[in-house]
Amino acid sequence: MEGVSLADLYKFDEIYWVPQDKTESQLAETPALVQEEESIAAVKPKIATPWVVVGQIAEAELSRLKLIFSAPPLVLGPTEWSIYTPSEEESSLSEFLKETSAQRYIFIGQQPATWQGELPTTEIEKIESKLVYFFPRYISSLTDAEKTLKMAFWNALKEMKA
Repeated sequence: MEGVSLADLYKFDEIYWVPQDKTESQLAETPALVQEEESIAAVKPKIATPWVVVGQIAEAELSRLKLIFSAPPLVLGPTEWSIYTPSEEESSLSEFLKETSAQRYIFIGQQPATWQGELPTTEIEKIESKLVYFFPRYISSLTDAEKTLKMAFWNALKEMKA
């Protein structure tokens, strides 16, 4: 390791270390790679409801959603819908849809950058045999003057229910 400064080893907050007492075949068999794969599998989103609302849902938004999902003809019980808060390190949208079991997805508000090009705006789209609807605003942020947006959201949900 001649010519490598100690500061370069700490670059990007990672330390690169190769033990001198192991051969390449022994290094290839190390369990660290298996543990890493297991931890990635454990991070997969757990969604057990047929409907899921995806977004950074605050208390005001949650109360609006509860009201919307309890109004006929939609009427969804608490076991029929859930909320998933995405992180900025999400996999692609198609991977997310494959990894989760819900059949109807409502994406509300700001979504991860990796999903930006894949989300249909204010239209219901069938992706991976699942219904996906993206509404770029939060329902709680809509004013009375934006009644047409409220109606568009409501009508889309009714269409998804059918």
